[in-house]
Amino acid sequence: MKYILASLKSDFFNLLQFIKKPDDIQIQLSDKQKCLLIFNLLLVEIIFLILFVAPADYFVRKCISVKTSDAFKNLGLSEMIFLAVIAAPAIEELVFRYALRYNRLFSKYISRNNWNKIFPYMVYISCVIFGFIHLDNYIHDSWMFYVLSPLIILSQLSGGLLLSYIRVRLNIFYSIIYHALWNGLFGIVLPFVMLLFNNPYIDKSRNYDLKIDEQAFFNSDQPTSLKIDHINNTIYRIEARQLQLQDLADHIYGKDQLITDEALINISFTSKKGISEEEFRNILKKKYEIEQKNRVKTD
Repeated sequence: MKYILASLKSDFFNLLQFIKKPDDIQIQLSDKQKCLLIFNLLLVEIIFLILFVAPADYFVRKCISVKTSDAFKNLGLSEMIFLAVIAAPAIEELVFRYALRYNRLFSKYISRNNWNKIFPYMVYISCVIFGFIHLDNYIHDSWMFYVLSPLIILSQLSGGLLLSYIRVRLNIFYSIIYHALWNGLFGIVLPFVMLLFNNPYIDKSRNYDLKIDEQAFFNSDQPTSLKIDHINNTIYRIEARQLQLQDLADHIYGKDQLITDEALINISFTSKKGISEEEFRNILKKKYEIEQKNRVKTD
């Protein structure tokens, strides 16, 4: 245990030193030491996520409504594994960090001494570009989105620095592996684990019955369906399978009138007397964050 804690402390301070002044120096480690380094850096990034990224995200969402791009909707497990764990790590590491090592090709155009001078700027610029490219993950129409953009992509900015450190100290293969591990952990494993402890949401009253089941990924073997008994702004029945909560809100209240939490749901709702659209929204707000779309939040 003491050895693990000592290595964690050492790796953390070595990472900080690199962030302060990036240098193009590769280190020689055994396979066991490389695995321990990857593990330690995962811990460091998770701690950073909890202490800084999560509060920054909370602050941003208190200021503006942030909606994830429709490109990430209704992905199946196999599609998510391919895109998040295989394709994205390989492509992004090759594009943004492959060039962060001095090699024979570069030696034909620039001396090692001049390379060392510009290398820190190359690392910082690649991380900034890497971060801001990920703004495309969101749908936005507010000037405040751009003001708060460094906070929105804080995870990518910090992750870019950490991946640069791995690429330089080890090699491009290990930065791809780390990138894949991170995406797999938070894009696949965590959603599954969270839903294991998430029982169906049931809400009953004298006037209505509601049951909502969430699922982590879209199942292409099962159809998407939506049936609504909806007359004169009064809702009597809703039956939906594999439907995004945002799509349900768009269908009832109009396209992009509301901003909802991201959730792929199966919903069963019945009301003999019927309830108003406003009442139904308030019922959903017991479980989900649902807001009127606006430019900038003022409260």
